[in-house]
Amino acid sequence: MRSDTENIYRQKVNQAIDYISANLHKPLQLDIIANQINVSQRQLLRIMRSSLNEPLYSYVARQRVERAVLYMQLEEMSLTKLAFMVGYESPQSFSKAFKKHFGISPKVYLDKLQAYLESYVKSSGNRQSHLQSEVCEENDMELVYIRLFGKYGESESYETAWNKLVRFLSNNQALSSATRFIGLSFDDPNVTIHEQCRFYACASVQRKISPAGEFGTIRLRKGKYAVYTLKGSYSGLQELYNNISVNFDYILRHSMAFEEYLNSPHNTKEEDLLTKIFIPIQ
Repeated sequence: MRSDTENIYRQKVNQAIDYISANLHKPLQLDIIANQINVSQRQLLRIMRSSLNEPLYSYVARQRVERAVLYMQLEEMSLTKLAFMVGYESPQSFSKAFKKHFGISPKVYLDKLQAYLESYVKSSGNRQSHLQSEVCEENDMELVYIRLFGKYGESESYETAWNKLVRFLSNNQALSSATRFIGLSFDDPNVTIHEQCRFYACASVQRKISPAGEFGTIRLRKGKYAVYTLKGSYSGLQELYNNISVNFDYILRHSMAFEEYLNSPHNTKEEDLLTKIFIPIQ
């Protein structure tokens, strides 16, 4: 495939994935997605299968039920409301799809997940020092991103992605002292298999940047956040997330959590790395 054609397809894949992620509560028939990104249905199936390593229909169905797990953790709600929020017409059709994917009912799954998290936190020593937090308000943030699929934190692929992102910003004269480096984890590795976890390596920009090839744009909406700070290796992030999940003292808000990396691993000792985790709250 020629380079310019490949870049166009990468951009279309970004558009499709972002559209699906933002519209799981709506009908997502093949023609709707194809029209949204201006490709034929045949092209859509081909480029998405190549990028996702799973059929598009399977991807959408999996996204719906995995998003439902997130919503169940946010608040108690009826099965009818939950089904509607992830694009199912009835609680029966949602329950059938959920059980097909996870093998058990939504309630049983949530109980098992909570038990696992509590056991994990207990075995890790329940490090309460990690759970000191502050509350802040964040304004809208425009981000440029590059997407990775795979186990969170894989050093080689992450380093490659961040280096590409910095070069892209430099080439577009969008890198400055005000640039914030942000990580968006779209999937919970306690729920999604590692190979299918999506991570966006992002940088804030002060002006509009046009998407190009594998680089897309996304906006984080303003809102209130509980902010936790991790000092040390990024390998400690999952333990901190699990501790937060079990020992959370706020009411969650339906929005994206994100990470901000305050210093670079290239010129900072591992024990001195600083990462902030922003959890959306009401």
